[in-house]
Amino acid sequence: MKSPTVTRFFVFIISAMLLFSNAFAQMNCGTVAPRSFINADMQAVKDSSANQRGLFFPVDCLGKKLSITVYIFRDSLGNDGITQASINSAVQIMNSDFAPMCLSFEVCRFVYVDNYNYNNYNFFKHEDEVYNLYYTPNTINMYFSGKVLGPTGILVCGYSHFPGGRDMIFITKGCAGDGKTLSHEMGHFFGLYHTFETGTGVELINGSNCLTAGDLICDTPADPGGSSGIDCQLNPYLADINGNWYVPQIGNIMSYYSPACKCGFTTQQFNRMIQQFLANRNYLW
Repeated sequence: MKSPTVTRFFVFIISAMLLFSNAFAQMNCGTVAPRSFINADMQAVKDSSANQRGLFFPVDCLGKKLSITVYIFRDSLGNDGITQASINSAVQIMNSDFAPMCLSFEVCRFVYVDNYNYNNYNFFKHEDEVYNLYYTPNTINMYFSGKVLGPTGILVCGYSHFPGGRDMIFITKGCAGDGKTLSHEMGHFFGLYHTFETGTGVELINGSNCLTAGDLICDTPADPGGSSGIDCQLNPYLADINGNWYVPQIGNIMSYYSPACKCGFTTQQFNRMIQQFLANRNYLW
């Protein structure tokens, strides 16, 4: 019979493993906001009022359909690992998420790449090669691999480049059908931060610094970047430095909560993406 001490030790180890597993499962995005992009945003906050930035105006309608060039990296046996139909289905889900800003996407071409090294994609080894070999200007280049090691140095569901960067989005094949990975990475592509962004400073729950910290958007509540339970509620509940309890938007696409809980973007997120498209990615067709 095990002693109470030994039993408690095993309970602690199992609990720690579950917490680590859950935390790893939440790390589904490898997109990193460049410091230069953050600095430019922070300067814009200083130079402009909230109304001048358009944060509180109704969403405009872009009336645009953008082209996606899809690259599928095959494995060492020549298997695709994903079908055109499944990618088109994921794009249609993304179209629903972006419909409020009258922006849609269409795959204009599928390209199959037989270099199996890219099926175990490594940002540090492969991105420059892929950019030089497999890149179609003026389209959104979307790459599908069996595994994606992102800029953060861990395996992720995907990553993309912020406006001003390359028109490239990388997706792990197994994550493409979860319903929200494509929309999440496209959100970054058009300038959205994670709802729990801290590179700009930690957003307070009372909203007093929502224009200058976090994701710089005020209709997305402060987010601790925690986990959600099967009921799509924050688990465990957390408080900020003032002792106020977080009530994040579990359903926000730019959060790290379960894809099954995610619903859409907010009005101010749409407005920001419109501004970023018009200013930095209006050459796409």
